[in-house]
Amino acid sequence: MVITNGSCIAIGNFDGIHVGHDVLIRRMIELSNETAQRSIIITFKYVRNDLKKSSMNMKYINSPYTKLEILKSYDIDEVIEIELNEIVSKYSPEHFIKMLVDDYNAKNIVVGYNFTFGHKAAGNINTLKELQDKYGYFVEEIPPVKYNGIAISSTLVRKLLNEGKIHEANTLLLNKFTIYYDELDIDYNKNIGFVDNKNSILVPPDGKYLVKLGKKEYIMNIVSNKNGANLIFDKKIEENRDIVFIDKA
Repeated sequence: MVITNGSCIAIGNFDGIHVGHDVLIRRMIELSNETAQRSIIITFKYVRNDLKKSSMNMKYINSPYTKLEILKSYDIDEVIEIELNEIVSKYSPEHFIKMLVDDYNAKNIVVGYNFTFGHKAAGNINTLKELQDKYGYFVEEIPPVKYNGIAISSTLVRKLLNEGKIHEANTLLLNKFTIYYDELDIDYNKNIGFVDNKNSILVPPDGKYLVKLGKKEYIMNIVSNKNGANLIFDKKIEENRDIVFIDKA
């Protein structure tokens, strides 16, 4: 079947794919099936730290590569990563909407209640609603999914991880929090990994954690210094295994 009805698009940063993101993406897929439209996830890549919406020191829950791999695991037609370069990051909200319509034939746009876009995050859900008649699309707002009465967000997950609350963070993430082996410098003879401070990946605070590498469980001690964080394992580790966090030890 050739789909000619335009596209149904889910938009978001999608850092640390959590249950709130999952609700949004699955609603987009459902809507694309109802309307026989192409299903597209649009996310963003920051090409410079000072173009990020928040602090330039913000660490990612998932690396950009891992985020894309998780998004591609959904049964959708396409995942698009828009580079927020010097030009795109200065688009007005209306210019950004026009791009969605002109470049991706957006007919349905699904976003979270707190979605912002455009230069200096000047656009929000109200902007999308105000311009939908002008540009011929329909916007659907996904209300917050809550955990213990608090709206689930990447900010909340990041806060929990930064506090070492691994179990709580894993409850909200689709996949357990993981540091991937290609994001580390590892000395397999000494069973020590190292994450440089310049790395954009989040590392939980100092302390002991129960982790899995492959099928084996380990106690891993995180000890930070001015250059980064040492990850010290309690026994021999196998090569090329991701570090999956289970809980505090």
